Amino acid sequence: MLKTISLFSGIGGLDFGFEAAGFETRVALELDKTSCRTIRLNRDWTVIEGDINQVASSDVLAAGRLQVGEADLLIGGPPCQPFSKASYWARGDSLRLDDPRADTLTGYLRILRDTQPRAFVLENVSGLTYSGKDEGLKYLLNGINHINSQTGTRYKVTWRVINCAEYGVPQVRERVFLVGSRDGREFKFPEPTHVKADSLDSDLFSAKEPFRTAWDALGDLPHFLPRSF
Repeated sequence: MLKTISLFSGIGGLDFGFEAAGFETRVALELDKTSCRTIRLNRDWTVIEGDINQVASSDVLAAGRLQVGEADLLIGGPPCQPFSKASYWARGDSLRLDDPRADTLTGYLRILRDTQPRAFVLENVSGLTYSGKDEGLKYLLNGINHINSQTGTRYKVTWRVINCAEYGVPQVRERVFLVGSRDGREFKFPEPTHVKADSLDSDLFSAKEPFRTAWDALGDLPHFLPRSF
C-alpha cells in the first residue's frame, strides 16, 4: 500500500478516504486525546499525541518507519478557526495569520520540508482564499516555493475551492484543497459529478446527477436501532 503521513488527523476523516483508495496511514499526529483514543480503538496506526509545533519531524519519520522522501503522501487539514466564516459572523472579521492557531500552517510546512513526500494534500476552509483576506493561502504558496529552493524539490501546487455537493455528498460544504507533486507534475481535479436539480432541466443530455439529499443518504437506514447499540 502507499505510505501516508497524517497531520491534524482528528479521528481519521481524511485517512479513511485515502485508506479506501489504497493508502496506508503509517503515522498520525493529533493533539486531542479523545480523538487519539478513538483512532486507537478503530485502527492499528501509530499515533503521536501532541502539538505539531512540539513534535520533531525526525520523530514523525521514525514513528512511521520512514526515511526522508519515502512517504508517498502527506495529508492534513490545519485548524480552520483563523480563517473560518464563523469569525466573520462573530466579530465582523477573522484574525487570519494574527491568530496564534495559524502557526499550525508553519508546522505543516516544516514537516513537508523535512519529510519530502512524493505528494501532499492540504485541506482548509474556503475563507483561506477570500480576495483581500488570503494571507494564509499566500503564506502556504510562498512557503512551498521556499521549500523547493531549500531542498531541490519541485512541488507544483494546484488548488481549488470544492463544493462537496458537486461530488455526491449530501451537504453543501465548501473547502479549499491544495495538492502538490514533488516531481513538478500538475494535479488535475476531477470534474464535478452532481449539479443542482433545476440546472438539469435546461440540459437534457447532461451525464451529471442532481445533488443528493439527506434522504438519499439516510433513507434506507432501519427505523429503530438495535437495543445493543
